[in-house]
Amino acid sequence: MKAYYKLIKNIKKPIFRFTNSRYDNLGLKNLKKNRILYQTLINYLKLTKSTGCNYHDYWFLYRYIRQHKPQEILECGTGASTLVMAHALMENTQNGHSAGRITSMEDSKVWYEQAKKLIPDELISYIDLIWSPKVEYCHSIFRGVGYQDIPERNYQFAFIDGPETTAPSDKIGTFDFDLINVVKKSDRPVFAVVDKRVTTCYVFQKVFGTEKVRFAPHCDLGFVGPVTKSDIKSKIGTASFSHGFRLVGRTRLAFFSLRPASKK
Repeated sequence: MKAYYKLIKNIKKPIFRFTNSRYDNLGLKNLKKNRILYQTLINYLKLTKSTGCNYHDYWFLYRYIRQHKPQEILECGTGASTLVMAHALMENTQNGHSAGRITSMEDSKVWYEQAKKLIPDELISYIDLIWSPKVEYCHSIFRGVGYQDIPERNYQFAFIDGPETTAPSDKIGTFDFDLINVVKKSDRPVFAVVDKRVTTCYVFQKVFGTEKVRFAPHCDLGFVGPVTKSDIKSKIGTASFSHGFRLVGRTRLAFFSLRPASKK
């Protein structure tokens, strides 16, 4: 059985690498069609040497904002994606729509100062750039990290690409918590995209439900919602993990047997 799962895993890896590369090339091709946006992005990437998102991510964010025109956007993790989304908001405004706003959170002083310096003047009015330390939060059995000072706004869209998920207290890897804090206060539906963070998507599935959260390995993106506070599961117990028990094959939760302690 172990050999079977190892074989499947080895088959999946090159397939996902191929599809990731294909989607990245498609994103680059589409971005190049918008000459001003593409040049703005390339100039920023050269100056920052950022290796965060791929071109497919940038293209998805640009297209989503152009099509759905959210007014309040939360970005967790400032970077080149900030420029792409701000450019989409600027084009929406040029087409006669209300000016939207990106609340862009960053916990690294280096990245924060760099963004302040390099964001083009024509885009700065669409961005509320905020430095905030990351802190730990808990929901039911889950502990995660998030920004301390996110403004309370009626967010309609969120892009989760930060902060780095190591917990400050013990340096153990956790997950990105911020979307839970936002949705807890929201009667208005929030749609979110999670960049590459599989553990974060796994927790979101337990909190919001598997029907509300999907991870797409072919493009390394998670999709959440739309969700409101009514979708949050306040109690997460054994029922949430019951599907992990199987009579055959591997389970998500390992079984163990209870044996009396040996006598000495």
